[in-house]
Amino acid sequence: MRSFLRWHFKSRRLEDRIRDLCAKAVVTTDPAELNAILEQLSAALHDQVERIRTRVSEPRVAPERRFSRT
Repeated sequence: MRSFLRWHFKSRRLEDRIRDLCAKAVVTTDPAELNAILEQLSAALHDQVERIRTRVSEPRVAPERRFSRT
C-alpha cells in the first residue's frame, strides 16, 4: 500500500506539471517561449509514460484470502 501511495503522489505532481505546461503553451505568444514549454512538456510526458510502464510491469501481490469457519 505504501508504494502505491508514493507512486500516486509522485504521479499527481507530474500530472499537475503537465497540466500547467499545457496551460502555459496555450496562452504564450512568444515562439521561443513556446518551444521551451513544449520541450518541457515532452519530457514530462515521457516521464509519465515511463512511470506507467514501470507500474504496470511490477508483479502484483495477490491479496491474502481469509475464510471464516462458521
